[in-house]
Amino acid sequence: MSGTFVLIKSDLNVIDMRRLLITCLIAFIAGSLAAQPTPRASIKNTVKTTLVPSTSGQRGNSKANSREQGVSTRPPAQDRSGASSALAPSLDNTGSTGARTSTTRPSLTNTPVTNGGTTARTVPSATKQATALEEVNPVRVKWMSLEDALEKSKTDKRKIFVDVFTDGCGWCKRMDSTTFMSPAVIEYLNEHYYPVKFNAEEQKEITYKDKTYQFKKNGARGCHELAAEWLNNRLTYPTVVFLDESQGVIQPLPGYQDAGKMEAILNYFGTDSHKKTPWESYQKSFNHQQKD
Repeated sequence: MSGTFVLIKSDLNVIDMRRLLITCLIAFIAGSLAAQPTPRASIKNTVKTTLVPSTSGQRGNSKANSREQGVSTRPPAQDRSGASSALAPSLDNTGSTGARTSTTRPSLTNTPVTNGGTTARTVPSATKQATALEEVNPVRVKWMSLEDALEKSKTDKRKIFVDVFTDGCGWCKRMDSTTFMSPAVIEYLNEHYYPVKFNAEEQKEITYKDKTYQFKKNGARGCHELAAEWLNNRLTYPTVVFLDESQGVIQPLPGYQDAGKMEAILNYFGTDSHKKTPWESYQKSFNHQQKD
């Protein structure tokens, strides 16, 4: 019995020794791992993830220092703001980093807008062209009022040419400084028509063919009834209206007309060619004659 007890005791001693050895081995391995330096690859990864994209030219030096020291390259708050301030001049006004500067908007020019929203850039070019035409031909269209034209037509029958305009119409002004400055247009108007300027926003009463017409207000503006009748209520400016010798409407022509086309139109109605010849055929023939 005593022999059996000694055997069990010796077995327990062996087991305890094994446990002790295993514990010492684990402790030794853990201590060795803790004492080893951080792998270089992990340092690189740390550097890459902590770099600030908006840092300035010191970025390369910071990266090198971090690799040597194994520290983060993110600057403290004061340094980061300083770097941003230094970069601000090189960023545009919409940059998301750095100091934001005020945006300077370009100044807007007062370009006249005419019918249909079309922009009429006419002031410089039209003025120069008008000045050049004045030097070539000092003669002007002999514009008159509708009343004067109707009175003259009682003794000397002529067709009446009416230029319907408004004071705020840019293309009307352009026709005044270009088309109605053409020597050929001036000559034909003065010799074969009674040329009339008629403001579509005229506010006085006008008697035309035994009927009285008045200005009709519409909102902030309005239109004269006579202009609306001539234009068939299509209030487009400029519009030129041709009246025959009995003051009946031949045809209204809306829109800007250049000098060459206006000359052909004046001849077309002035020679009564509209009664027998289609406009397309007459225009081709007229243009051909002008070239010859």
